[in-house]
Amino acid sequence: MIIIGIDVETTGNENGICEFAAIAIDAVSCAELFVVSSLVDPGDVEWNPFAMRIHGITPAKVRGKPKILDVWKTFQSKLVPFAPHARLFAHNAQFDQRHLSATLRSRMDQTLECTLKLAKKRLDLKSNTLPLVCSALKIPFRETHRAEPDARAVSKIAQHLLRHSSI
Repeated sequence: MIIIGIDVETTGNENGICEFAAIAIDAVSCAELFVVSSLVDPGDVEWNPFAMRIHGITPAKVRGKPKILDVWKTFQSKLVPFAPHARLFAHNAQFDQRHLSATLRSRMDQTLECTLKLAKKRLDLKSNTLPLVCSALKIPFRETHRAEPDARAVSKIAQHLLRHSSI
């Protein structure tokens, strides 16, 4: 099985993905199979100041970066050889799914499974935030609210929680 952790950072509105990452790992060997990670130019959209404070990404940092469709096409091309055995995960998948679907429309034909829901079922924690789940599972995690480290953490959480599961 191939586990792919996905994460997006947004401008704070539905059509405003400003960073995307996908980390694919082999669930058995733990080998990293591919990484797609990029800042994304969302075009002329409104930016929420709160979102910028959370992740530190600003309009100036993404100006001239690839559009989400180009980054998605790169991801899709890397996914092709692994697709029959791949499961895609995000922490709070509903959020990432909503933003990817709103931005990519019909090109978003994958469904993301949710490590947040898995953690709620499997772990007895007061909160199931990404940093707390990583801590409980002893997964190193330093930076949050950036797509690549979050996607890497998601792939490792999914691997850990599925290892002892029949899901």
